[in-house]
Order: sequence, then C-alpha cells, then structure tokens
Amino acid sequence: MTDSDLREIMAEYEKTREKNSLILEKRKKEVTDRLPEYRELETRAAEVASSCGRKMIMGDDEARIILEDEMDLIAGKKAALLRDAGFPADYLEPIYDCPDCKDTGFTDSGKCHCLKQRIVDSLYLQSHIKDVLKRENFNTCDLSLFSDEVRPQMEKVYKEARDFVNSFAHTSRNMLFLGGVGSGKTFLTNCIAKDLLDKGYSVVYFSAFRLFSLIADNVFGRTDMEDKSSFFSNIYESDLLIIDDLGTENTNSFVAGEFFNILNERGIRRKPTIISSNLSLKNIKDIYSERSLSRIIGNYELYKFSGEDLRMKEKR
Repeated sequence: MTDSDLREIMAEYEKTREKNSLILEKRKKEVTDRLPEYRELETRAAEVASSCGRKMIMGDDEARIILEDEMDLIAGKKAALLRDAGFPADYLEPIYDCPDCKDTGFTDSGKCHCLKQRIVDSLYLQSHIKDVLKRENFNTCDLSLFSDEVRPQMEKVYKEARDFVNSFAHTSRNMLFLGGVGSGKTFLTNCIAKDLLDKGYSVVYFSAFRLFSLIADNVFGRTDMEDKSSFFSNIYESDLLIIDDLGTENTNSFVAGEFFNILNERGIRRKPTIISSNLSLKNIKDIYSERSLSRIIGNYELYKFSGEDLRMKEKR
C-alpha cells in the first residue's frame, strides 16, 4: 500500500470523526434547548472544575475529593434529567463508528481491526463484497431450499460453519467445500465471511480467477516492491483467506506452484483458509500436484455439497 493510499484511508477516519462530532453537537443543542436545567448543570460543572483546579494548583489536597464528589452529583442530576425527558442514557456520550479505536484507526497495540480491513479492501478492491454479504449471511440462509434427501447433511455442514466462526479465536481450522455449481458453497463462505468481519477479523476473499491474476500481476508486472510485499503479506497473514471457485482460473505450472505456496505459507503461520471448488480430489491432484493435495488432505476438513442447482430452484 502506498503512502497516498494510507493518507486517503486516514482522511476517511477524519471525516467519520467530523460527522459524529456534528451529530453529537446537534444532540447537545437539542437537549439544552429543551432542558434549560441541563445547561445550568453544564455551567455549574465548568465553575466547579475551574475553582477546584485553582485550589489544587495552590496545594489544597481536599480540592480533588471535592471536585470528584461534585462532578458525581452533577452527573447524576444530568442523567436523571435526560431519563425523565425520554432521552437514552447514552444520548450525549461520544459517538464512534468503531468504539475500539474511537475512529482513529489505532489502538494501544497498533492498527485497529477496522483499519486492517480497510487496508485489505483498498488493496484488493473488495468493498463490493460487503453489499453481497448483506444479502448472503447466516440470517438469510434458507435450508428449506435443499431437498429432503440433502437437507440433513447440509444442516450438519452449516452447524460446522457456525462452530468454525465461534471457535475462530482459539483454533486454526481449514475448510474445503466441494460440490457442483449452485450447490451453496459460495453462499456458505459468504456467511462465514460476514460473521468474522462483524467480529473484527480481517478477511481476504477472492475468486480463484481473480486471485491468481493478481498474483501474476505482482510477480511479472511493474509493481512497486512495497506494494508487492503488502500484497503477499495480506495473502499470507490475513486472519482468514477464502478462495472461491478453485479450478475456474486458467491453470498452468505457475498457478499450481503459487497455490502450493499459499497452502504451505498459511499452514506454517497457522492462518485459517477456506477453499470452495467444483473439482474432485482427483482433479485437484491432477491440476495442482500431489503435494498440494497432500497438504489439503492433511490439514483441511472436507465438506461435500450435493443436490440440484439452488440458484435455478430459487428462480423457479
């Protein structure tokens, strides 16, 4: 990521802070216009703070205790005024899109999860996936679309997917979804991505075609070394990597080699990966090499999807 890209992202944070600050100012005006007593308490708090502050500077040890007691008393009266007027208790609290970093992008431990995901979105132009995830998530899944024969199996698969999300912080599981076109593989990967994004994890989501095209661009193109390093760092280090529709890309020895590198590097770093494909295990071996299949068999949980094309069924 270039400095200009990061500056653009940080400018968005500044706009967010300005937006929320304006909302808070409007709320304060609304309250003080409706409740003159609240304005008087605000004035009283400023007077007490000023008076006690001068005394503390002069060495008055009791001034701090008086200040804390007075402020607690004023805060209680203000809360009662808001409550009696029908305002929410937190109506005049600071407003943040991300409470963890207070819309700065950084916490005491470094980059906030929200900044990490914005960097991922910027690097891979993935923002569009958020619109998809509004439609495709665990709350919108309809298992009744599966036939009676298939549904019990898919209920187990969806349960495992939820377990994958719930145990994500404590385990390093990988999943392989195999099945025909329209069998629900991509929908389920979207469900998982949505829940993990909501929990603050960084998720890199690619179709296999897009992923290997970008890898080729970074390897053979005139990409800046810093950008190239950021690209592969996020492929290997993101909390979750999803490769959708493996086998739809133009495969060759370069693609096969890069696929193995991804499996190997993320395995070494214990970073979870989900792969979906229409291929069989034999196809994967023939196209991507036996060593790639060996990594998958040894490190991935296999889930098979079957039944008719759900997209066609929904249309009917």
